[in-house]
Amino acid sequence: MKLKAGLSIGLAVILIAGGILLTVKGNDAVTQAEHRKQGILEAEQTTVLYDKSPGAIVAVNAAVGDSVKQGQSLFTVQTADGAKADIVSPGDGQLNRLVVKPGDKLQPGMPVALLQKNSYYTDLYVQEEVIQKLKLNQNVTVHFRNLDEPAEAKGVVASIATAPQFASLRMTREKGQADLSMFLVRISMDAKAELLPGMTAEVDLDELAN
Repeated sequence: MKLKAGLSIGLAVILIAGGILLTVKGNDAVTQAEHRKQGILEAEQTTVLYDKSPGAIVAVNAAVGDSVKQGQSLFTVQTADGAKADIVSPGDGQLNRLVVKPGDKLQPGMPVALLQKNSYYTDLYVQEEVIQKLKLNQNVTVHFRNLDEPAEAKGVVASIATAPQFASLRMTREKGQADLSMFLVRISMDAKAELLPGMTAEVDLDELAN
């Protein structure tokens, strides 16, 4: 019985010492959670708007799922004065949705299509102790560790919130310990064949801040 109790005490001491050592080295679960931020990969999208005089759609020149180039004609419109004009793609990408069809009447400012651009982004919530080390257009490596063959993408800091979004409750509520304010940071990157919207993107803040 004494031997069993001694083993239990010894194991507890080892676990506590190991936890303290990991904390000192910054390898404990809490520290890793604070320094490895995850977000969902999202595709940049833009709404194509009609910007000419009132008219009507006479031809649809692209289909949903088509890859299109900037300046490519998506629709042909006949305006009220009888002239014909094209609605062109504002950038490279893929057509996700067509809002209008032949015969539809158009007014300036009306949406006609949704374009998914050839670029991705992920939003991360970063604690205040790191946010001051970040700069717009700063390079960062984005990791995709959940794939069968983990991938990386080169990204840049596209935007940094000027005010905290919320306070993150610390996992340990020690006396005198304040909660951390969290700031929204957007990381942009080019699209890659092996990456799809909805995947988990991870950024190591130690890499980001160096």
